[in-house]
Formats: sequence, structure tokens, C-alpha cells
Amino acid sequence: MIKRTSSRAFWYLLVAGCVAGLWYLLAYLLVASHDPLATSKLPYPHLIVQRVVEFWPTIASATWATLSRALLGFAVGGAVGVLFAVLLVQARWIEVSVMPYILVAQMIPMLALVPIIQAITRRDDLTRLTIAALITFFSVVLATLRGLKTPNRLAWDLLGSYGAGRLKGLRYLQFPSSLPFLFSGLKIAAPLSLVGAVIVDLLGANTGLGFLMLSALTFGPEQATMLWVAMIVTLLLGLLLARAVTTVERMVSPWQLAFRSERAQ
Repeated sequence: MIKRTSSRAFWYLLVAGCVAGLWYLLAYLLVASHDPLATSKLPYPHLIVQRVVEFWPTIASATWATLSRALLGFAVGGAVGVLFAVLLVQARWIEVSVMPYILVAQMIPMLALVPIIQAITRRDDLTRLTIAALITFFSVVLATLRGLKTPNRLAWDLLGSYGAGRLKGLRYLQFPSSLPFLFSGLKIAAPLSLVGAVIVDLLGANTGLGFLMLSALTFGPEQATMLWVAMIVTLLLGLLLARAVTTVERMVSPWQLAFRSERAQ
């Protein structure tokens, strides 16, 4: 276990080092081309780190404004999505009647939906929460519904031979079989919910990571480093959220074949 963890950490550090080296090379080539806007187009990584150190309170405040509402919306959307999937799977006519509206609603562009929700709520934090919840809801309800429908007739017949009803079938058969699908949807929704919150920031919020990006673009090339800071923070947070979902999945469903194979190595 320790050897595998050390090997994984080594490869993570190696890839990070290669990315940093390539970044420095591209930034140097851009400066060497005598482009007057070279440092704003692709600043050196140490300049980005320097900006983080200088403006740490501002960056932390903006990060919390976006991340906190994205996480809350992710939790709300995930819970509602699971409950909705359980409702849809109860009868074929319910799924056939409701699913088309879910698919149509998923096609609404977020750029068009954000101003509508802002006009209704009149609060940036509530708009972030709502957008994050909607993005998560669509991913979770579709993934969970598919997972709830995976048990075959033989499994249902076996469960019925023990006198189990619909509620016990949901608890002991359908829900466990849906967990891999549910977490697949959550892995997709986690970073996307953060992106949705950033979109709200970009469309008129007064705080958040998107607000930092928009401010950097507004104040010209000299603030371009802050734009890169906000983008990298968003990227890292998205990766951490997806990784956190994977960690929870290992804890909740360690019986999955992929996880058993890793432990056996």
C-alpha cells in the first residue's frame, strides 16, 4: 500500500514538473519573440505564485464565495436528483411522462438561465447555488435512473422469494447496484457545478472567482496574471472536487471490482 502510494505520488510530481517545464519554455519563447504582451498572454509560473502571495486574502475570499455555494448547490442537486430518480423508476408511465421535460430542460443554455434566476432571486449567492444544483440534478438523475434499472429479473425473483417488497428491493438491490452510476454522475457534476458558479460570477456578480477573471480582463494586460490565478484556482478546485467524490465512492462502495483489483495489487 505504501509502495503504491509513493509510486503514484512520484508520477504526479513528475507530470507536474513536466507541465511546469513546458510552461516556462513556452513563456520564454513568447518573450523571445519580442511580443509586447507576452507576459500578459502567458506569464511565468513564478509570477502567478507571486500574485497569489500578494493578494492571498482577496483570492481566498473570492474562492470561498464561489466554492461554498457550488458545494451547497452540488449537495442539494445531488439529493434531489437521487430522490427524483427513485420516483421515476417506480412506474414506466412516470418515466415516460416526465423524462422528456428533464431532457428539454437540460438543453437550456446556462448563459440564458443565469440572468433569469438573478432577476428572480436578486442574490448572487442564491443564483450560484441554484445553477450548481441544476447542473448536478441533471447529471445525477440520469445516472441514478440508469443504475436503478440495472437489476435483472432473476435478482428480483430471488429477492421476492424471501418476501421482500418494493421498499426492501430498493434498499437491498436497486440502490446498491446504482451506486457506481450515481458516483459517475457525481464525478461529472462536481467540477461542472463549480463552473456554473463561476459563470454566475462572470455575468454580473460582485464577488467570486469569475469576478476576479472579469476584473482582470477589464483593467487591461497588467492584471492578466490575476486572470491566470483565478483560472488555475478554478482548475485545481475542480480536480479536488472530482477526487473527493472518488474518495467517498471508495468508502461507500469498496466492493466494486475496480477497487478490489487495486487492493489486490
